[in-house]
Amino acid sequence: MNWTWYTRPEEIVHIDDYYTEAYTYWLEQMTTAKVTKIIVEQDYMYGSLTLDYEQIEREPQKIGHYFVTRDFLWTIGFDDLYCDSVAAKQYATPIEAFYDLLAEKMDYYFHGIDEYEERLMMAQRQMSGQVPPEFMNEIFGLRSEIERWSDTVVPYRELLMAGREAFLDIDLNELKSYRLAEYRVDRLLTLIEHYQGDVIALTDLASTLSNFRGNEIMKALTVFTALTTPVVAFGAVWGMNFKQMPELEWPLGYLFAWVMIVLFTGLVYAWLKQKNWIGSLLQFPNQIRNQKQMEKQRKRTKQ
Repeated sequence: MNWTWYTRPEEIVHIDDYYTEAYTYWLEQMTTAKVTKIIVEQDYMYGSLTLDYEQIEREPQKIGHYFVTRDFLWTIGFDDLYCDSVAAKQYATPIEAFYDLLAEKMDYYFHGIDEYEERLMMAQRQMSGQVPPEFMNEIFGLRSEIERWSDTVVPYRELLMAGREAFLDIDLNELKSYRLAEYRVDRLLTLIEHYQGDVIALTDLASTLSNFRGNEIMKALTVFTALTTPVVAFGAVWGMNFKQMPELEWPLGYLFAWVMIVLFTGLVYAWLKQKNWIGSLLQFPNQIRNQKQMEKQRKRTKQ
């Protein structure tokens, strides 16, 4: 089968009447698009595709435009390196060449995914029970980045499905380049889904540790407030300026005041201890009782 690959179709080329309207629309509208677009018709499809990983700080994004039929393939914006590599393989149909072009581009994405994996592994190793503020920012950055990776790769899967819709009488699974593109899409999306799960787990763990740390701080402040209540209460009473205060005339009034403060502070501490409001938040009174009972049973068994 003879077919032609045009890498600069905006130049003067022969256009069949069947494709004239679609070609004009594609050349005028699609080639100015900054987002992924896929239009499927009978026996052909065309549109725009994000070629590079979508980074927030990188604008504008690099967009490639394609128009693939049974007889020819038009592309704009694809790197010459990939085009030359695919053209050298001399595929029998433009459909095969197009999907091999996609497979070549996806192979480049694996390098970016590997770099992302290294940063994710480092973040997981840094998670050692403490969550500094900058670490939370790093986790949110990783979560945003993996979502952008997903947005970059998903259109490639859509192009695989669109090909089946456009060329209904062709079994695309028999094309080696189509299978290669399909395998690479599945592999990329599998990695992305796995890393999305890891990032979500990191986010949940960091949030749990932060909440637990905050609860521990609030508990410590509450216990401190409770223990200092007798000091504040007795200090307020004996700090009054009433003329008739019998304790002021007592020879042992100062000692009496200290005894009362220490006694009531001890009572408050004992009450908090009995309620298990001083220990770890992860332990409950019934758990402690069960542990004590188990220890007693072990001692009886040994005896």
